[in-house]
Amino acid sequence: GKSCESWESGLNKLWDGAVRAVEESVAAERCLEEMDAGNHYSIEEQLFDTIPRGGDAYSSSSTTYAGLVNLGNTCYLNAQLQCAYHVPLLRKLIMDARDELVEVEVEVEVEVNDDEAADEKNEANNQDAANASNAETAEMKEIADEGKIEQSTQDDAASTADESEATTAHDLEEPRKKTIIKTEIRNELRSISPALRALQHTFNSLSPSSSRSASSGTTHTLCRTLGINPFIQQDGQEFWKLFIPEVDYSKMSDLYSGYFEDYVREIIAIDSEEEEKKDDSHSENSTPRERVRVEPFLDLSIPVSEGVGSVESTLRDMFTKPEILKVSEGNGWRPSKDSDKVDAYKGSSLKMDGLPSLLQLHLKRFKYDWETGETSKINDCCTFPLELDLSDIAEADDRINTSDAIYDLQSIVIHQGEYGAGHYYSYIRPDIRTNDWFRFDDQIVTPVDYSEVVSDAYGGRVRRREAQGSCGSGSNTNGRKRQRGILRRIFSIGRSGSGSVGGFGYGGRSSSAYMLQYVRRSEIPRLYLE
Repeated sequence: GKSCESWESGLNKLWDGAVRAVEESVAAERCLEEMDAGNHYSIEEQLFDTIPRGGDAYSSSSTTYAGLVNLGNTCYLNAQLQCAYHVPLLRKLIMDARDELVEVEVEVEVEVNDDEAADEKNEANNQDAANASNAETAEMKEIADEGKIEQSTQDDAASTADESEATTAHDLEEPRKKTIIKTEIRNELRSISPALRALQHTFNSLSPSSSRSASSGTTHTLCRTLGINPFIQQDGQEFWKLFIPEVDYSKMSDLYSGYFEDYVREIIAIDSEEEEKKDDSHSENSTPRERVRVEPFLDLSIPVSEGVGSVESTLRDMFTKPEILKVSEGNGWRPSKDSDKVDAYKGSSLKMDGLPSLLQLHLKRFKYDWETGETSKINDCCTFPLELDLSDIAEADDRINTSDAIYDLQSIVIHQGEYGAGHYYSYIRPDIRTNDWFRFDDQIVTPVDYSEVVSDAYGGRVRRREAQGSCGSGSNTNGRKRQRGILRRIFSIGRSGSGSVGGFGYGGRSSSAYMLQYVRRSEIPRLYLE
């Protein structure tokens, strides 16, 4: 009896398994039908739901921001994508991108009879020739007499008979063909780039939907599409400059695109003896000779000085303090091939109308030593403001409002470690109207105070969170007693992530800002879809 019962139980289990398999097959077919009907993300979303999620257990339950899973060494990619994703207009442009039907001019090869090809090629010339022929015919009629016309009529009758026989023979021959090129207007489907389509998938994985809450997104499809090896780390800034052109989406690149001018400008000595010696043609015109070259950019690379520096002072030196080329010192500038060298200014000029909507500043923290052939990281302090005012740095004409030169800090990409190795993560202010900051360290998202941001981002050998506007130099403004015990100093060596030990931030003594992203204040309503 027991053996029969176990045998019957086994049959029931097999039957239940078969039923479940059929039900799953039917469900899969329905998903395929939904995708064919236009829901391109239905199956991908279901597959994505099976990916293990990350997230910070200590984050507030009200936080809905999603992290990005590190596929190996893709932290550099995760940090940059998070900065872009949290600009609402940019996110919307990426998600709304679709294939477009556009009118284009195309050249096509058409096979026609030789006579037709000649007619089409010389259509305009034939029209002119016809007009001239009509005028000549009228003139001939005036000077012709009746005898000549009668003789011509007899000759025409004879020639008509010969032409009739020739035409009959010609009709038996096949007409000669000729290929010509014609321009036509056609409607073509212009597809978005594979990189943009993959970026849409990544942004979709970061966006909460009705079926799931945001937790952790993935760049798997993006890496596979671009051929990125997820186990090889790249420089975050170099990757982003190559990634934007690869996406090939003007609405995205336009937000980052700006320009400045490199120039060499002659120094004119006013009321000097040298001015009188110049040739008459030039002395009549006091405008200095110059050579200007426009330099487009997606980000501005600014050097980090060893010691203590700031973004504002570095930008001011770059764009308002040109180098002086003096003939007396063996330099000078030759305006033209046959002219003499003259003293000149050599520098760069930042134009107000060349400022982008999203201003990315690349802090050049890696230097190459020509003597040793080694590259090292400059981890010295470089401060940056929450509000960046470029009105006294960028040149503007009367038509441009100087308020367009004010930018608000939106995100920071941090590099932790030394050259050739390390880790990237980012600090982001999703709502630019508030001072609420979050740290996006791959799939872990944590709310932080701005004091924690600057202690981690400024760099420097000594940092204190309470000295927010400096690099940690000076006295302790809180009057809090500093502990300098030998054991405390020993155990603080190499320790990171605590945000408190030794005054260093989350990334420890080797962390510092590598990329800064600012948004133009006058464009905040547009960029944040207000």
